[in-house]
Amino acid sequence: MKTEYSFADGKRGAVVKLPRGSWVIQNGANSGVGRAIVAIAKSLGLRTVNVVRRDEVVAEMKALGGDVVLADGADLAKRVAAETGNAPITLALDGVGDTSPMNLMNCLSESGVLVSYGGTSRKPMVVNPGSFIFKKQSIRGFWLLYWYQSAKPAEITAMFDHLTPLIAAGTISTPVAATYRFDQFKEAITKAAQSGGKVLFTPKT
Repeated sequence: MKTEYSFADGKRGAVVKLPRGSWVIQNGANSGVGRAIVAIAKSLGLRTVNVVRRDEVVAEMKALGGDVVLADGADLAKRVAAETGNAPITLALDGVGDTSPMNLMNCLSESGVLVSYGGTSRKPMVVNPGSFIFKKQSIRGFWLLYWYQSAKPAEITAMFDHLTPLIAAGTISTPVAATYRFDQFKEAITKAAQSGGKVLFTPKT
């Protein structure tokens, strides 16, 4: 069994090496991607700090296996340190943007890396220059297409070999908020603009 894993972003190789038992922090934790990260991290022996924007989803994320679940806020670093016993965190995953990445970077240890893969807030990323100057932290972007373009066939196969059993068992799943017929596309679009899960179309019967 491997005792160390690497988070890689494609052409530039490994971003962070993570020994088993390491902590990873992410925002947007109750999104489809966030839920998958919890499951994948657990399968690799990693622990997660999961940051959400609404208190009402904290219990749900804990039930899904999140080791620590906290609402975002300016004092996030203090609360994360208390929950993890001041454990070092070298990897943060940002799918939100706005001021949330700054809160995540405040939780990172020296030379920690924040990986940005999305921006659901639709606002520019806000970060503190001190993170780069005094803590030697860095930000990297991740797009799956680039990883596919640079990964070796054996690496892609290994990824799917690891993920497929998790999906088949329902460990990785995406919440479905509602289903609509194709002639209900207006209602579907309205629902899709809200949070709470994916919106699916079903054949008219």
